[in-house]
Amino acid sequence: MKTRLISAILLFSAAAFAIYFGGWWLYALYGIGLVAVGFEYFNMTRLGGHQPLWLPALALIALLLLNASLLPQLPYDFTTLLLVITVALPPLWELTRKEHQGFLMNWALMVVGVVYIGLLGTFIFALRNLENGAALLFIPLLGTWLTDIFAYLSGRIFGKHPFFPDISPKKTREGAIGGIALGALCVTLLGLIIEMPLWAALILGVVIALLTTAGDLTESLIKRNLGVKDSGTLIAGHGGVFDRLDSMFIPLAFAYYFFTLALGYK
Repeated sequence: MKTRLISAILLFSAAAFAIYFGGWWLYALYGIGLVAVGFEYFNMTRLGGHQPLWLPALALIALLLLNASLLPQLPYDFTTLLLVITVALPPLWELTRKEHQGFLMNWALMVVGVVYIGLLGTFIFALRNLENGAALLFIPLLGTWLTDIFAYLSGRIFGKHPFFPDISPKKTREGAIGGIALGALCVTLLGLIIEMPLWAALILGVVIALLTTAGDLTESLIKRNLGVKDSGTLIAGHGGVFDRLDSMFIPLAFAYYFFTLALGYK
C-alpha cells in the first residue's frame, strides 16, 4: 500500500506539471507513456499466441500522438493518413509472406491497438489545445484517477459482492458504486469551480465516472481474452503502464466532444 501511494503521488505530480506547461512537456510524459502502453498491449498479444506487426504499430501510435500535439502549428492534419496506413499495411506485408495462418486476427489486433491507444490517446492533446485547455484536460483526467482510487478503497473497505466476476474477479459491486459516486461528485465540483453550468458539471461527472469504470473493465477483458494477468510491472505498486492509464481513453474522448459540442469550447 505504501509503495502504491508513493508511486501515485509521483505520477500525479509529473502529470500536473506536464498538463500545466503543455507542449513538449505533455508529449514527453504522455507520448512516452502511451507508447509504453502500446508496447505492453502488443507484448500481451504475443504472450497470447498472436503476431501482429507491433513495431510499425508503435511507430504509428507515436506519430498519431505527435501529430495531435503539433496540430495547432501544422498546415495539415495527418490523422486520416496515419489511420489509412494502419489499416493498409498488414495485408500488404502479408503478401510478402508464405505462411498466412492467423493473419486476420493479427490484422485486427494491430488496428485495435493503434486506434484504441493511439487515436483515443490523441484526445489528451486535443483537450489541452482548447481554450482554457489545462483545466479542461485536468478535470476529466483527475476524475478518472479519483474514480479508480475511490473504487479501490471502497472495494477494500466495503467490498462483498462480485462485480462482473467473469471479467475481473477481484472487483466488487460496492467498490464500483463507491468509485462512481465519489468520482462523479469530485468532477462535478471541479466543473463548478471553473464556472460550468450545474447541469453540465453533473453530466460530465456522472458520465466520466461511468466510462472510467467501463475503461477499466475493457482492459480486464483484453487481458482475460489473451490469458494474461498483468500488462507489465513498470510502475511499482500499480503493475504496468496500461494498468495505470487504462481507464482514461474513452472518458477523455467523451470530455472533448462534450466540451466542444455541448459547451462550445474551441
